[in-house]
Amino acid sequence: MSIREMFGRINSVVKKECGRGATDQEIADAERALSVRFPRSYRAFLSEFGWAEIRHDVLYGLGCDVPSHHELVRNTLCERHQTEPLIPPYLVPIMNDGAGNNYCLDTSRLVDEECPVVFWDHEHEDGSNQSPVQVASSFDRWIVDRITDSPYANEG
Repeated sequence: MSIREMFGRINSVVKKECGRGATDQEIADAERALSVRFPRSYRAFLSEFGWAEIRHDVLYGLGCDVPSHHELVRNTLCERHQTEPLIPPYLVPIMNDGAGNNYCLDTSRLVDEECPVVFWDHEHEDGSNQSPVQVASSFDRWIVDRITDSPYANEG
């Protein structure tokens, strides 16, 4: 998977709204605030788009035009400090599934500047001790698969 392919796939979707992109400083500030390093493909997404609503998916992000309810740092800190079970500090929620569960970057598994996307189930019986299920090997692979395999793929 390449970042160029990810950008092409996102740009090919008709039914979307994207931000204008985040600055390098905004990305660095978010990493510092969350005490993580984002994977290369997510950094590229943030830089190019900032945040996005792609069909029915809302991707958290950064930038001067990000709606507050899509703001990455705000949502991550809320999941870490205000929800039950508390999400571990190495997970960064990138999208809520609408039922309180989150797709997250697992930054504890950052290798060669990429990390897997995992699914955090807020109703899991082990709570914060759960081992989230990996759903993709990287952010770019995950978003391309979501766009390609979505039941709404034919909506543009």
